[in-house]
Amino acid sequence: MKSLLLLIFVVPLFVSAQNCELKKEKDPFTQQPQLSTGFMRFSSWGGKFSLNMVADAKEVKLLFSMGEGNCFDDESSAALTFDGTRTKSTQRNATTMNCDGIFTIVFRNSTTTPSVLQKMTQQKLTSIVLTDNNKKKIDINLKDDEKQQLQEKLGCLVKEAKVLIQQ
Repeated sequence: MKSLLLLIFVVPLFVSAQNCELKKEKDPFTQQPQLSTGFMRFSSWGGKFSLNMVADAKEVKLLFSMGEGNCFDDESSAALTFDGTRTKSTQRNATTMNCDGIFTIVFRNSTTTPSVLQKMTQQKLTSIVLTDNNKKKIDINLKDDEKQQLQEKLGCLVKEAKVLIQQ
């Protein structure tokens, strides 16, 4: 009977671990270990965009690739809107000026997860509005399956990124 109860409690741990498929790599510059979701393609915008989430011992990065012709600088911003609320979180682009369509949001990887990052793992994102260097807005309204995929992958990455802090 005890072994049956143990089995019932342990099986869900393995089931959730199977959804967590991250690429384990070494940073080409620092040779430190890092985790990546790989580029996930989304079609919730007039064009297609990709999102790659990367974590190392110091940072968790969300890299949006919007395609050439979209220019972002350090004044560009992203407004994140969550399901079921009217609150927004505004994040700044963390990279230098580029017209390659790359927008990066960076969070510190620490033992306590930054509040916005924590909220992104607990609540689905409804939309992301990127503002480029010319104040042009790019509205990204996520589909239900994309919301779920983003939340699951980010939750997995944030959880596994804690292990990198101690290495």
